[in-house]
Formats: sequence, C-alpha cells, structure tokens
Amino acid sequence: MRNRIENYIPRALEAIEKFHIANNGEVAKQFNGYIASFGASVRQAGLLATVLFYANEQSNAEEDRKKIIEAIEYIIEDEIVKNNRVERSIRAKVEDAAVALKLSVRTFKLI
Repeated sequence: MRNRIENYIPRALEAIEKFHIANNGEVAKQFNGYIASFGASVRQAGLLATVLFYANEQSNAEEDRKKIIEAIEYIIEDEIVKNNRVERSIRAKVEDAAVALKLSVRTFKLI
C-alpha cells in the first residue's frame, strides 16, 4: 500500500495547485480538516455517501468541499482510464488517493 500512495503523491501535489486548494503556497485550515476527515468518512458512511456529502453545494461549508472530490478524481483518473481490468476496487484507490492528498497538503503552510 505504501508504494501505491507514494506513486499518487506527485499527482496529489498537482491536484492541490490545479483545484486551488492551495493559493500562494498556503492552504486554508478548513481544507486540511476536510481532507483529514475524508478517509474516515468513507470507512464509516461509505464511498457514495461521502462523495455526495462533499459534493453538496448547498452546504454552509466555509470552503468548497467539492474541490476535494475533484482532486481525488484527478489523482486516480489516469489509472482508471488506462486500466481495462479492475485490479483493486475503486474504493481502495480513492482511499489511497485521499491519503496521498492528506500527506501532500502538509507541504503547504496552513492559514
């Protein structure tokens, strides 16, 4: 598992910049919390419920949680598109991508 997560980290760093989770090298502390709780939510509520919760645009969240879903999708999209057979479940890939995103966001200053 460690190697899979390590392979996702460069793509996670790209996603943090691409989806404006970080601005000028700084990440809002809300994003850090959203990312940190994503994996636990998948384990407790399931993948679909977690994605729906994070994608809800009607919430009163301080920051746009949908960016987390977009970043995770970006991290794993090449692997899913290129791989015609499913070697691991999508849930496992999402969890690994979430861990990579969590580790990557730690390289930025929290504001």
